[in-house]
Amino acid sequence: MNPESKLAEILLGLGLTALGLFFAVETTAIKIAPIYAKVGPTVFPWIAAVVLIVLGILFSIQAWRRGQRDPSPGPIPGQGYPATPPAPHSDWRALALISAALLFQVIFFRTLGFVITATVLFMAVTYAFGSRQYLRNAIVAVLVAVMVYAGFTHGLQLQLPPGVLGF
Repeated sequence: MNPESKLAEILLGLGLTALGLFFAVETTAIKIAPIYAKVGPTVFPWIAAVVLIVLGILFSIQAWRRGQRDPSPGPIPGQGYPATPPAPHSDWRALALISAALLFQVIFFRTLGFVITATVLFMAVTYAFGSRQYLRNAIVAVLVAVMVYAGFTHGLQLQLPPGVLGF
C-alpha cells in the first residue's frame, strides 16, 4: 500500500467518524414531545450516528494496520494467477449529461413541475448509461414520475410542484 492511499483511507475513516459525531451532536438538539414513551424521533439518528462512528473508527484502524505489516507481493501474472484486468475509463460525457439534467431539474422544478423535470432527468440518465430505446425509456420515465408524484402528493400529503401540467 502506498503512503498516499494509506493516508487517504485513514482520512476517510476520520471523516466518517466526524460525520457520526456531527449526527450525534445534532440529534441532541431535536426537541422531543412528552407523548413519546420509548421510541421517539431521535432513535434512527442515534443509530446512524453510532454506526458512522464505529465504522469510521474501524476503517481508520484497518487502514493504519494495513500499512504497518509487510505487504505481500500478491499474485504474479503467469504463475498460476490470472492477470488483473485494467480499470475501466471514466465516462466524462455521461457525467456531464447527467449533471446538466440535474441542473435542468433544479432550475425548472417549480415552473415546469416535478413530472416533466423528473422525466427529462430519467431520459438523460438512461441515455448516458447507453440505452437507445427512447420510446420505452419515455414511457417508463413518465410512469415512474407520475407514480412518485401521486405517492407524495396524495399518499404522503407532501406537495410537489405540479408545474404546467397542473395536476
